[in-house]
Amino acid sequence: MPARTSYTIFAWTTLAFTLLVIVWGGYVSASGAGDGCGDSWPLCGELLEASTPSTSVDTLVELAHRLTSGLALLAVVALTLWSRRRFRPGHPARYWAAMGLFFMVIESLFGAALVIFQLVDMNVSLARALVQPVHLTNTYLLMGALASAAWWSEPRRPASGMNPPQTTRLVVTALVAVIVVSALGTAASLASTVFPSESFLDGLRSDFSPDAHYLIRLRVWHPVTALGLGVYLFWLSRHLGQQRPQGTPHVVTGIFVTQMGVGLLDAALLAPIGVQMMHLLLAHLMWLSVLALWLDLTSEPAIHTR
Repeated sequence: MPARTSYTIFAWTTLAFTLLVIVWGGYVSASGAGDGCGDSWPLCGELLEASTPSTSVDTLVELAHRLTSGLALLAVVALTLWSRRRFRPGHPARYWAAMGLFFMVIESLFGAALVIFQLVDMNVSLARALVQPVHLTNTYLLMGALASAAWWSEPRRPASGMNPPQTTRLVVTALVAVIVVSALGTAASLASTVFPSESFLDGLRSDFSPDAHYLIRLRVWHPVTALGLGVYLFWLSRHLGQQRPQGTPHVVTGIFVTQMGVGLLDAALLAPIGVQMMHLLLAHLMWLSVLALWLDLTSEPAIHTR
């Protein structure tokens, strides 16, 4: 089977398009357009007709996100059905495509819940604070499943045991740590959006004020845990670099350094939407790069697949 089949190209394209939809969803949340359709779901045609000039932009932004999300769902459905025709039962590509569809359905339910229960815009309820990190975790699992489906659609086979299990566990630990740091990042992002600061120093004082909202006081833990993650990733990169002097370990640290720079810029500029979107994009790219380490450790090129 050729290394780059039509299925493989479609799988990677689906992954890339889904990532763009996720980043666009971040824009919807950060811009306050999440309430652009009110509690109407899945469509909001009646609101388009009744919207005023001041609200029509938010409505169009939210509607565009729903339409692109629908296209992503259809793409994942097509990928799953195609995988069933192309690969034998039990093949990893077929399994991960099905898991991608599962997480995509969960993602759609999250989107519906956010709208129906009005967990958008300036809502700072405990429910929203709890749903957002779970929602982000599901997007990571969705991206991971789609990336795995694309990865295994190429000629590969499970690794023959040349890598010690401890090394694989170290990478899995990094994946879990990325989720934890990113989950705290959702609280920081929500606090910066709903409770904007007048200056960087004003925001820093709020972080340590006992009278501040709990989301603001949680915000400081995101950079603290991110620094801890960075130390671990640099150590892991050095450890894996002894086995793989070229490739993915250095990509992981490169993305992390870039992400830290964007995070500092985000804090210094008081979380402008454009920088927030870059921060979100890099977070997903870092997750995928660490996932690539795990996939690289657990698989190897194969001459023939069935």
